[in-house]
Amino acid sequence: MASKRRRKQQQKEERKLDHRMDRRREAFNDIALKLAATLVVLLVAAGAIWYLVYYEPGPDIAEPWRLQDSDNPDNYHDSADYYESGRPTLLEFLQTDCPHCNNQVPTMNDIHGDYLGRIDLLAIGGFPLGGRVDSLADLRDFKSKHQVYWPHLYDSTGELMSDYGFSSYPSFALVVDGQVVWKGSGEISYDSLAGVLDQYVEPEE
Repeated sequence: MASKRRRKQQQKEERKLDHRMDRRREAFNDIALKLAATLVVLLVAAGAIWYLVYYEPGPDIAEPWRLQDSDNPDNYHDSADYYESGRPTLLEFLQTDCPHCNNQVPTMNDIHGDYLGRIDLLAIGGFPLGGRVDSLADLRDFKSKHQVYWPHLYDSTGELMSDYGFSSYPSFALVVDGQVVWKGSGEISYDSLAGVLDQYVEPEE
């Protein structure tokens, strides 16, 4: 009888020991999970801080296009002809009813004259404003009204402007070797535009 009681007592103690071990394992697993979760949070936070402080994104690749010339609708301009020319290309996205676009014309005329042969200046239209979308004829009339001579190209899809990330008029993109190196929106002064262009154009001889 005594031997039987000892076995029962021993089994009872073993069950208590197993229970304590199970609780310890559960506690250890819980701590390990919390440590792992904390480590993940710290790694994500460290990555975010590095991105914000040290990461410098490279220039965007310029979206390709093939657009009609407003003066000669049978003539299409291809982006590759400009982006691979070795000269910077300054794109202006405009809408002919936009007062800021009209105000911007004298500055663009001065830029065109002063940087002739050193950059390609292109105006691109065919976009909406106030429920009205510019037509090819609108773009041609705009060019004629202001008596300017750089190409005004028509985007029949009306999507190229948003492809370049713009939503207001006028907006500008400077493309060098097929990469967008600068963007701007709104009326921009001659000095501001010239300051950007002078970083990328060959100086006058």
